[in-house]
Amino acid sequence: MRIRGLKALGSFLALLLPALAFAGEPVVLHTSDAVAVHGTLTETAPHNDKVLLLFHQADASRHEYDPLIAGFNKLGYDTLAIDQRSGGDLFGGHNETVQALGKSADYLDAAPDLDAALAWARARHYGRIVAVGSSYSSSLVIRLAAKHPQGLTAIASFSPGEYFGDKNLIKDAAAKVTIPFYITTGPDEADRVAEVLSKAHGSNIVHYQPRAGVHGASTLVQSRDPKGYAANLKSFEDFLRQLGP
Repeated sequence: MRIRGLKALGSFLALLLPALAFAGEPVVLHTSDAVAVHGTLTETAPHNDKVLLLFHQADASRHEYDPLIAGFNKLGYDTLAIDQRSGGDLFGGHNETVQALGKSADYLDAAPDLDAALAWARARHYGRIVAVGSSYSSSLVIRLAAKHPQGLTAIASFSPGEYFGDKNLIKDAAAKVTIPFYITTGPDEADRVAEVLSKAHGSNIVHYQPRAGVHGASTLVQSRDPKGYAANLKSFEDFLRQLGP
């Protein structure tokens, strides 16, 4: 009986330990305009050298990335997923930053939230910092890379577009990006990516055109994109691997 009990305990721990390995901890960032931005840090190991900064789409929160965190960790990346001040409860969970403010802000107003995440990563001395954006935040990620050319290792932009009042803001920023630049969108939104890349033609750009996909980084999630997620996730993971060990 005792041996059976130990075996049962061992089986339980085998199931529990992976979950514990990828358990996140809350983080609060403070922006240049004094907004408290809530997020979750998930570390793969002490003193890891690589991090993905994960930014969600409109009406959403950091929980957009919940199904992907474990896979990113297995690739050797810590992850910091934040709740930008423009968002909501899409994909489950709550946007704590929006809740604290009492309302969702305009898209462009969230730019300081991305700046704060990058400053946080640099303060922790990560050697490789990759910023990942979804929908409106994927446009802000391009702007972030143009603004901080030495601060990032690479960016990934899922479904960018000229979502702001200035219809040249993102295409002008994209032309200034010199670091590895992954860009993609669903097949029915290809014209938006073409517009964003209209002034950008560098060899640093990886333009992935999926056969099947949905809007934003959710194109990597099985439950949201059952037809396309496998190929799309492989493409993005290959990009991350090509950045080096």
